[in-house]
Amino acid sequence: MALPEFIYTIGHLLGLMPMQIPDPAPVQPPGTDGVSTILAWLKWIGFAVVGGAIIVGGIGIAVALRRGEAGDALPKVLWPMAGAIVIGGGIGMVSALMGG
Repeated sequence: MALPEFIYTIGHLLGLMPMQIPDPAPVQPPGTDGVSTILAWLKWIGFAVVGGAIIVGGIGIAVALRRGEAGDALPKVLWPMAGAIVIGGGIGMVSALMGG
């Protein structure tokens, strides 16, 4: 077999390999229903904490604005917002990967 034929054959086989790898749908193992409940609670707690932190940060900005120090209080709101983005993004990414 000549080298170009060999390269063509290898390329053809490599092109077929991904089609033969199974991709089963995710199935929750029996007896792990509590895991979904715990994850739902953690998501709710995370958003509640982030929401509370944003409210407290807003109060801090209002008080600091009165004193003329609003620039120091701004990160107290920005970091919780970043946390909300990470929580929401993580939930969306896992949902997308699980096909839900």
